[in-house]
Amino acid sequence: MRTSRKLFSLTAVAALGISLILSGCSSGTSSDPVTSSAPATDAASAPFATTDCAVAQPPVPEQSAPMDGQELDGVVVQLDPAGVPTVTVAATAAAATELGSVDLVVGDGAPVELGATVEVNYCGIGLSSRNMFDSSWARGAPAAFPLTPGGLIQGWTDGLPGMKVGGERLLLIPGSLGYGPTPPQGSGIEPDETLIFIVQVTAVS
Repeated sequence: MRTSRKLFSLTAVAALGISLILSGCSSGTSSDPVTSSAPATDAASAPFATTDCAVAQPPVPEQSAPMDGQELDGVVVQLDPAGVPTVTVAATAAAATELGSVDLVVGDGAPVELGATVEVNYCGIGLSSRNMFDSSWARGAPAAFPLTPGGLIQGWTDGLPGMKVGGERLLLIPGSLGYGPTPPQGSGIEPDETLIFIVQVTAVS
């Protein structure tokens, strides 16, 4: 699989805060970056750490994983009635070596295809740091952009096609399909870090 390490433009950063998925896109609203502080020591060393994607704050330490939710390789996702995710990451979760995905909700609207313009809500968390680095839910507005190779990290152009409007998907993106050894400065993403994204498709055109 071809590896893409394309970053994003400063204009995209200004428009979307730290929207670490794309370059040259625009959002429905202009807002400050949504980044949480570095996780507290107890959360960083806890067996599990839970993040509410609706709130820009450090993860909460947990001694056990939730009893319900959908799980993929040490990542458990629970959805509220509106589809806003809460994500629990195990300290033992291993870095991804290939793109992983789970459909949390199967949509029934228009399909997502390469070249389409998609509107999404999303939440991004580093697997090893277990810290949320971006969330449209926390910003209060979805993002819209063209789904084109070279304009997005490869984990998104490979991972979103096949979804439909109304659907929600968990993606585990290895560093080679994300930002590799040189993540964006100030993003909070570690070199070669596996990225957790929960993506909800709200519109396609």
